[in-house]
Amino acid sequence: EAGVPLIPVHHMEAHSLVARCLEEAAAAAHQGDDQGASASPSPLAFPFLALLVSGGHNLLVLVEGLGSYKILGTTLDDAVGEAFDKVARLLKLDLSRGGGPAVEA
Repeated sequence: EAGVPLIPVHHMEAHSLVARCLEEAAAAAHQGDDQGASASPSPLAFPFLALLVSGGHNLLVLVEGLGSYKILGTTLDDAVGEAFDKVARLLKLDLSRGGGPAVEA
């Protein structure tokens, strides 16, 4: 209704591919250096391992290519963010901004 196109993005896929973006940006930045081609990092090639740690997900993933992933491991119970929330609740901290910021403060 707002006339703005929506682009679907897989949240965890985006996290895993950021490493490739950073490597490509570093390689582009080194192209203008006087240090020569040997100092230029090469873009991260498939396959690679990604450790995804966020508030609700902890995954060790083999990234085989765009849209091709194998989950090698995950947490059995709580992700990091959930653990912070539980600790903050136990300590009766203000959870208005989430458990992580509450415990950190």
